[in-house]
Amino acid sequence: MGGPVTAVPPRSSGPQPADAGAGPGVTVGGGDRGEMPARRTVARPPPDGPELFRAAGFTERPRASPAGRTPVASGPANALNLWPARKWLARTTRARAERRIDGNNLHRTQRHMAARIFAAAAGRRRLSSIALLLLGLPAPFAARAQQVPGAPSEAQVVERLRASGLTREQVRARLQAMGRDPALADRYFDAIERGTTAPAGAATGDVVGAMQSIGVLLRDSAGVQPRADTVVPLTAPLGGPRVVGGLPIFGQDIFRVGTSQFQAVANGPVDPDYRLGPGDQLVAVLTGDVQLSYNLDVSREGTIVIPDVGQVEVAGLTLREVEDRLYERLGRVYSGVGRGEGASTQFGLSLGRLRSNQIFMIGEVTRPGAYQVSSVATVFNALYQARGPNDNGSFRRIEVRRGGRTIRVVDVYEYLLRGDSRDDIRLEQGDVIFVPLAGLQVGIQGSVRRAAIFELKEGEGMRDLLSFAGGLQAEASLARVQIDRVLPPEQRRPGVERALVDVDVRALLAGGAAPRLYDRDIVSVFAVTAERRNRVTVMGEVRRPGIYEWQPGQTLWGVIERAEGLGEDAYTARAHVYRYNPADGSRSLLRIPLYAATPGVRQDIQLSDRDSVVVFSRAALRNSQAVSIAGFVKHPGNYVLAEGMTARDLVLAAGGFVTGADESVAELARLPDPSRRGNVTSQVSYIPLGDRAVGAQSARPAVDDSGSSAGRAGERGAGEWVPGPGEVRLQDGDVLFVRKSPGYEGHRFVAIGGEVAIPGDYALGSRQERLVDVIRRAGGTTPEAYLPGLRVSRGGKLVGTDYERALRRPNSRYNILLEPLDSITVPTYDPTVLVTGAVNFSSRVLYDPRLTLFDYVSRSGGFAPAADRGRVSVQYPDGERYTVQRRLLISSVPRVRPGSTVFVPTRPEGEKTNWGEIITRAVGLFSTAATLWIAIDRITQ
Repeated sequence: MGGPVTAVPPRSSGPQPADAGAGPGVTVGGGDRGEMPARRTVARPPPDGPELFRAAGFTERPRASPAGRTPVASGPANALNLWPARKWLARTTRARAERRIDGNNLHRTQRHMAARIFAAAAGRRRLSSIALLLLGLPAPFAARAQQVPGAPSEAQVVERLRASGLTREQVRARLQAMGRDPALADRYFDAIERGTTAPAGAATGDVVGAMQSIGVLLRDSAGVQPRADTVVPLTAPLGGPRVVGGLPIFGQDIFRVGTSQFQAVANGPVDPDYRLGPGDQLVAVLTGDVQLSYNLDVSREGTIVIPDVGQVEVAGLTLREVEDRLYERLGRVYSGVGRGEGASTQFGLSLGRLRSNQIFMIGEVTRPGAYQVSSVATVFNALYQARGPNDNGSFRRIEVRRGGRTIRVVDVYEYLLRGDSRDDIRLEQGDVIFVPLAGLQVGIQGSVRRAAIFELKEGEGMRDLLSFAGGLQAEASLARVQIDRVLPPEQRRPGVERALVDVDVRALLAGGAAPRLYDRDIVSVFAVTAERRNRVTVMGEVRRPGIYEWQPGQTLWGVIERAEGLGEDAYTARAHVYRYNPADGSRSLLRIPLYAATPGVRQDIQLSDRDSVVVFSRAALRNSQAVSIAGFVKHPGNYVLAEGMTARDLVLAAGGFVTGADESVAELARLPDPSRRGNVTSQVSYIPLGDRAVGAQSARPAVDDSGSSAGRAGERGAGEWVPGPGEVRLQDGDVLFVRKSPGYEGHRFVAIGGEVAIPGDYALGSRQERLVDVIRRAGGTTPEAYLPGLRVSRGGKLVGTDYERALRRPNSRYNILLEPLDSITVPTYDPTVLVTGAVNFSSRVLYDPRLTLFDYVSRSGGFAPAADRGRVSVQYPDGERYTVQRRLLISSVPRVRPGSTVFVPTRPEGEKTNWGEIITRAVGLFSTAATLWIAIDRITQ
């Protein structure tokens, strides 16, 4: 495909914008065969017209052509590989291409442009191929925009400082040691200490760099510089340790914790073996006859330059060696410099700033790559920065390579299990840390102190695994240890690929041979059973029921005395002893009287292991008696009937009367005598509760002190007050009703909200108070009120009303009578119409008086396939709802008001149009119309 690629641009139907480009996030470019095109990200609107070709790398240039021909666009050779698209177009009809246009989830402008290019192509394969290129672009174009991580926000800096656990003084010291302004983090610590919100916006570059230098903020991908066309998150999710079969890989959680506590300390003294290198900074101080201070940076060549002294080689030397060398060089310039007491000028040397080393983490690590670490960083610091070994990485054989050879093999278990950090050597420039694949991995779970998956080295076995797991717990069963194993390939046979192996840990601990472990074995240490022997259970009417130790010769009264004796209400005529039968696991019942026939003589028996003793109470044998009270009392409910309890006592037990109670009389419902029940289900009588007799004031009969009726129940004016009102003794099952006082009516409130002068709760002055009256009491409506939308809610349901008609005609049905707890809302004007239900796009449409109900549905994308078009309804702001009414070919469509809600219901599943019924009705309608027409015609003749 040599030579330039040409294509005819489509004719544009209108002027093109000057800044039309490749669309937001579209990467375009050109180049020769085999070269990666130069990439550029353009954030512009989607392309249109000839700009499409420029977005694809073509340039428009005129060329010699007959009059009337369209200029041809040309582009660099092989800028686009259109051959697959051409082959596809050759095998595909235009109809199939158009179906693909419709089927792709493309931006609307992309579909439009592709269709226009197909129309303009007229068989030109190259131009059609560009249309297919559009079909291959995801929508919207911005989806391919290169994601560039932004700077952390001020709030993120505060959170990272809080999570780091560092104090203000520690951060200031680290910043000063790194040559940064120590006060950079003060305002963040002020926000932490005051508990206030962090400053808004993104953190400045100085703050980000300073926080990264001390390890509070992570560098991009932990120091990896993003390559071209690579999306690197600023902070990748850490995640927790991997869990295999419910067990975590031991050691992973140490490296997956998001904290800076494992960062190398950048301040403080360094050990005497620290060797200087390029990037370090020395601080030299002369005191005495000469007062000088120098900050000496170690150059790339490993030297420092001291004024009047010259260049000094320091690379690879320790501080002590550099100090000896500088004493010699400074002594040549300053005669008083020396070490002895006679020296007139003293010299001191310290480290000011530490250099950074680049090391490489490769192999099975979570985040492999190159890292910038402090010159005092160790292997563990680097492992933590790379988030440790991954799921397949080894914790036991981590290699540190320097100068092409392995200088140390690190076993992380030595540090994690024993705190031994002898292998944690300091890293140097160019060191490579290689994490190989893990060796034998075995899991252990159950009654061990540390359940996890451990890696075993050559020669390690079950004893080492138990040691890594922290040993057995107290409840571990030494006879119940099991290995769940996937058999090695050489041991498998059809249908036998897994096996269970039981292990006798007692023999193992006694020095016996340990079973061989295989990769991915799971060792389960089971606990001892929960069954307890040598026990006796005592329940019921004893002072301290519970489980007690059984000993041979234990007696019934012996265990009762250990339970501190019988309770006051104990039933001594019989106790139950449930005895366990070990032979079949059943239980037998022994009925034992606690006392013999002779008064005071105890009846005792021998108890067996796992016996259960039950001592009953006398109350359990008595029928519990209860009465109830309901109505206008503070605590209605059921109460235990005490001997001699009266109606007044029951009222007092229920907390007394509440406001509005009829305190003079109560209604008593009593169960009739079973022997004379007949058709009577309750004997209803009225009990006076007042303190003095009031004669015939009561409309209810009283009962005498024995509980019998003093008059016929329900007979008005019958009955007299008996002595001691309210002192009628109650019986089991009585129900006392305290009724509302006749004529009592509490306050009746309604709530008014929205656009009224004084919203709030209002008491109804009478039962005849109406909507207009209450709104007037609230100061009337405000100028912003939308009166057609006034809503009255009653019991959570809208009550249809028309406030404007109610104002004009106060005595009409629209001026409704209000009831307690009614809620009145006066809204503001809503210029939209909500369309919801079975439509393609539920939305709010701007109100237009020229639109019908179905116009609003069309503005919301039209009916959904399952829409029931014959039952579309509109609800007005005041709560009234109207539905489309269809009578064969005649339909009644309600009009729409501002603030209305148009609802399109869903057609019930399985419901089909009954065409037979429709045709029958239509024939009947036409027959009736024809009959009327003939009759009218004859009359007119």
